[in-house]
Amino acid sequence: MAARVLELFKSVPMSKTELSKNLGQKTVSGQLNEVVRQLVNEQLIEYTLSEKLRSRLQKYRLAEKGRAASANHGKDGAGE
Repeated sequence: MAARVLELFKSVPMSKTELSKNLGQKTVSGQLNEVVRQLVNEQLIEYTLSEKLRSRLQKYRLAEKGRAASANHGKDGAGE
């Protein structure tokens, strides 16, 4: 699921709700929350409003490290 999330962030920053809908889910699942938290901790994605972490307007975007990892993932053809 992490690879799919990173792929979605290539195009535009998204909230968890938007991300969930793009993944075909009706609501934000516990698994999605965990994946987002893990990707933030690994610095693959970052907050758009870093000074307001709990804002209802908070979105996430691909960080520099995430762009590099996403580019490498696409080159080697590895899947989930």
